[in-house]
Amino acid sequence: MKLGIIGFGNMGSAIISGILEKKVIKKEKIFVFDVDKEKIKDIPANVVENNKEIVENSDLIIIAVKPKDAENVLCEIKNYLNSEKILISIMAGIKIKRIEEIINKKIPIIRTMPNLNVKVKSGIIVYCSNKYGKKYEDIVKKIFAPCGIVLKMPENKFDTITAISGSGPGFLFYIAEEFKKICIEKGISSKILKDLISYLFYGTGKMLVDTKIEPGKLKEMVSSPGGTTIAGLSIFEKRKFGDILREVIDAAEKRSKELSSN
Repeated sequence: MKLGIIGFGNMGSAIISGILEKKVIKKEKIFVFDVDKEKIKDIPANVVENNKEIVENSDLIIIAVKPKDAENVLCEIKNYLNSEKILISIMAGIKIKRIEEIINKKIPIIRTMPNLNVKVKSGIIVYCSNKYGKKYEDIVKKIFAPCGIVLKMPENKFDTITAISGSGPGFLFYIAEEFKKICIEKGISSKILKDLISYLFYGTGKMLVDTKIEPGKLKEMVSSPGGTTIAGLSIFEKRKFGDILREVIDAAEKRSKELSSN
């Protein structure tokens, strides 16, 4: 199978990197186009001149452009699409129904939502498909597997997932940033600060992934009666951190719905 990708930003480049690293598809069968020639000048794949060439040369087409460019790109390629082509969208907020309206063809469409962590091969990739795309879902899982964990979700849950897995890294980076500020205020050496914060989050995430133990149980393991963790957690409870986090997720979910409806 030959793969084409339109758009070579953070997500597009991460996906191709994972595919090539794991040799899911040979570089000779990968075709790439981006309006910014600098982004694609050194990639080990076939660089083509326009989006039309992507569709003509590929069986599987990934559209990885910004949502604002979605309609222009889809209108540009729709006359070259047919039922033998599989269209994969990673355009945030663009629903399958909208893609179908623009291209006005009965073709396989699979909508995906990768998060930023695909850049380090530890991303979350959520997907759903139209009725023509269901039989191709295993291909999509194979394509995205090198970039992280691939999960199927109904499209009506995409706004919630966007708020959690899509925006979630930003929320955790915010907390990491606050940890850094506190460390600086308390005189922690800048020589160890970066590793201290990075491994705090890396090790905690690895505990969740590797042990498969529920977060609440892991919390108990580090919370000795009368100890330092209990003292700190009591502030979370007192200030109702759970309610704050719920408000954060609700705000992100609401914005995702607004963007999708527009």
